[in-house]
Amino acid sequence: MLVSTRLLLAIAASLLPLSGTIAAPSTQPASTAPASSCQGDASRCPAWMPSQAEMRNTIADYFCELADQGRIQPRVKRLVRAESSPLNCGALAEEPGSNFVCGGEMRFIGKGGELDTITFSPALRYEEDGRIAFYVGDDEEGEQVWRVPAPRSTSTTCAMR
Repeated sequence: MLVSTRLLLAIAASLLPLSGTIAAPSTQPASTAPASSCQGDASRCPAWMPSQAEMRNTIADYFCELADQGRIQPRVKRLVRAESSPLNCGALAEEPGSNFVCGGEMRFIGKGGELDTITFSPALRYEEDGRIAFYVGDDEEGEQVWRVPAPRSTSTTCAMR
């Protein structure tokens, strides 16, 4: 089971491209996004899965932190806001505490409607304290490394001034 979990995590992590594109803004505002972060059969969408709002905030926190660290560089002038598109998530197992994957786009929106998007699908899990962590790889001993992002409100790139 551990090998299959690691394989699933490796596959999910490899789906996290950090390439940006310029695209038109979504026509679906955040307020109309579905409450659930996933769709489909019960085995992929158990009751413990996070809400759409919780996941969109966590994703935005993560990408704003990456921008602060210089690991990504939004290609917009005068950033107005950073937000995640509506997501589609799925659990890797039905049991509470199982890892899950979410896919969507991160949007960096500039003044005048300029937009830079990044497509993503990271592997995630709940930490013991209830926060959501991102799988970032394995350490030197082959142990999985998970990271909880800092809140977007502390971001120098994304904090609204």
